[in-house]
Amino acid sequence: MRHNFFRGLSLFSCFGILSFFQIVAAAAIADSSNKPNFSGNWTLDVGASTSIDPLMKHIEAGLLDRIYVACAKLKANLHQNGDLLTIATSGPGFVLDQTLYLDGRTNADNLRLFGATSVSAKTTWSKDYKQLVEIHQIKTTQGKDGQLTIVRSLTDQGNSLVVVLTVQLNGQPDKLVARQLWRKEASAAWNQ
Repeated sequence: MRHNFFRGLSLFSCFGILSFFQIVAAAAIADSSNKPNFSGNWTLDVGASTSIDPLMKHIEAGLLDRIYVACAKLKANLHQNGDLLTIATSGPGFVLDQTLYLDGRTNADNLRLFGATSVSAKTTWSKDYKQLVEIHQIKTTQGKDGQLTIVRSLTDQGNSLVVVLTVQLNGQPDKLVARQLWRKEASAAWNQ
């Protein structure tokens, strides 16, 4: 009888432990399923965005690049599929294609971003899965190292994309921040 009691107790404990792990796994899946989907066609709302000229000047972007960014009508096509986000940004005479791996891996990319060269990039979700955080280790044209952080989040029921850019150069106290607001376009408007 004592043997049956302990056997039943151990069986009950196993079910309890398994149930605990199933609950924890289900909670993790529920949290990650709430990740926003950034897919869509977007247009930069220059009037609702802050100027990124001070940020570009800080990372030693050329004058022509800064003038172009100040007045360009930029569009972006984002496609999110699982742990992959592709971004195709374009404007008159300008194209930038990016692939972001949303699983936190670091990759070398050698992209030219806002006048600096990205040496490596890492993209992760914020703890609450509401923001996508992209961190680039950058090198300026004058050889200074630093970090460019790009944080994306959706507002307005997914019709607005907020992009916050932060630059910090190594050994310098200044941290510059700019904010862009992108508006989601209807599919028909994108094709015109």
